[in-house]
Amino acid sequence: MKSRSRLLVLPILISLLLTPLNSIAQSAQPFEPFVTRIRDGLKLNEEQVSQLRQVLVKHEPKITELRRRAQATPYAPGLLPEVEKEQSAIRDEIAAFLNDEQKAKLASVDARVPVPIVPPFVLINIPPRVRMDATGGASLNLAGRERLIASPSQSNKARLNEDQKILHLLNRATFGPRPGDVDRVRQMGLDKFLDEQLHPETIDDSELEKRLVVLPTQQMTPTELYQFYPPPQQAEQRAKEKNPPPIYGRPQQITGELIQQKLVRAVSSNRQLQEVMTDFWFNHFNVFAQKEAVQWLATSYERDVIRPRALGKFRDLLLATAQSPAMLYYLDNWLSAAPDAKEPRPPRPAAGPPQMRENAKPGSAAMASTEMQVASDKAKVIDDATLLAKIDGAQQSPPKNPPAPAQPRRKRDINENYARELMELHTLGVDGGYTQKDVQEVARCLTGWTIDRPFQGGGFIFRPWMHDAGSKTVLGVSLPAGGGISDGVRVIEILSRHPSTARFISKKLCERFIADDPPRQLIERVAQVFLKTDGDIREVLRAILTSPEFYSAAVFRAKLKSPLELAASAIRVLCFSA
Repeated sequence: MKSRSRLLVLPILISLLLTPLNSIAQSAQPFEPFVTRIRDGLKLNEEQVSQLRQVLVKHEPKITELRRRAQATPYAPGLLPEVEKEQSAIRDEIAAFLNDEQKAKLASVDARVPVPIVPPFVLINIPPRVRMDATGGASLNLAGRERLIASPSQSNKARLNEDQKILHLLNRATFGPRPGDVDRVRQMGLDKFLDEQLHPETIDDSELEKRLVVLPTQQMTPTELYQFYPPPQQAEQRAKEKNPPPIYGRPQQITGELIQQKLVRAVSSNRQLQEVMTDFWFNHFNVFAQKEAVQWLATSYERDVIRPRALGKFRDLLLATAQSPAMLYYLDNWLSAAPDAKEPRPPRPAAGPPQMRENAKPGSAAMASTEMQVASDKAKVIDDATLLAKIDGAQQSPPKNPPAPAQPRRKRDINENYARELMELHTLGVDGGYTQKDVQEVARCLTGWTIDRPFQGGGFIFRPWMHDAGSKTVLGVSLPAGGGISDGVRVIEILSRHPSTARFISKKLCERFIADDPPRQLIERVAQVFLKTDGDIREVLRAILTSPEFYSAAVFRAKLKSPLELAASAIRVLCFSA
């Protein structure tokens, strides 16, 4: 019983994946295994072994400092770059006394010195929430009413009693009940509890926000993430600068914190239904976080695009995902351009009056402003050049001797990847009534929907010169020529209000909250709510979670949990409620 009063350390399961610290650090002579490994791997002579020991003695104070910092605060900003810098410096000093043959072997030898490795996850403590007994003392007895709620008896399969209904709602609309939650919901009533969860803005979640502060990437914009967690090549280049900007870590740390905050929210957020729906929509509008620029965009995608709209209008959510840099990059729509697209040349500045020439003198405020604007324009030109190279397939390798024959330039064209997934997976469904011609027309409507400097955390931008300006027909609806960005917006409206979308989304939600094979009559009823409320997700969920089918005994404890749900519910059941 005493062990249960200890602080619950999160995450329990994920921590098993952490890379252990080098066992050398526990040795009384921490450098000896390293010396032996390098000596045997490179066939060092006695003089070289002596020089190797001198290098290690020189760096011992820094290694000791890094080890102490890693043990005290393993996820401190800047720690990982310092560790890598120290490793690199030691490796360079070792290479200085090696012959050419040994230098060639150095890359294949494990030359990691006993500097601690920063783990990809940081541990977050969740204080125990203690249930008070009748005398006012702390009670850690987990044998509460929740554990005593049995499945419906064979003689009463058609209906759930009140406690079973409460437990069922808590298991489906949250990441699992905590001890005491059944009593709390019974006191406030099922309808009031559901209404509270459907309006997360009314629920205080300040304690959760305090816990997430230790995950710095969760508060950063894509631009900041790219700046402080750059690609390895850029980090190496910055390290050579005289006054390099700070670097907090590597891109994989962003993904690690994104995963961890998801579990932290699932376990401890009071806005449980919002988190359940954020997970649902994040899977529905899936992106792959490891695809190039997406690793700097995925955090904002979940935080700024999905979560705020998880219980709003489906059209707003669909439009936000369509214009999200993460989605645009993942499904290549940022490269989609009309075949005859031509980038307009920027106009040349006209000569100004004498007073403007006076303001343009070096050192003047106007000149400084102009120089900043020129620098900004150059950055955009460079990124547009990258964009054009992507579109044209014109990225070339360095010249060789003899020079390789010139590669033919690929013709710009329309990319159908997003248009197809938009209809097949996001709205209508594979049997939703669209054709290949509709895919092509939707792709034309979305040309020019791209990203401003995607590899620097830029946002959505519409480039008219990339857009197919001709007339289009989508699902029988004619769109006149010259529509510009409104072509894509009109597509979003058509798809979000289509009957096939209403049925497809309603079916997926019924599968999530009721059963893997929900009744057809229920899907149709929910789809009608979707259409009548203009895709109001909150009202669609209310229709599902108050339906007779939801409280049917046949679906009680009848669904398997996903890995996230299983981990979160296991941890939540160990968090004692007040």
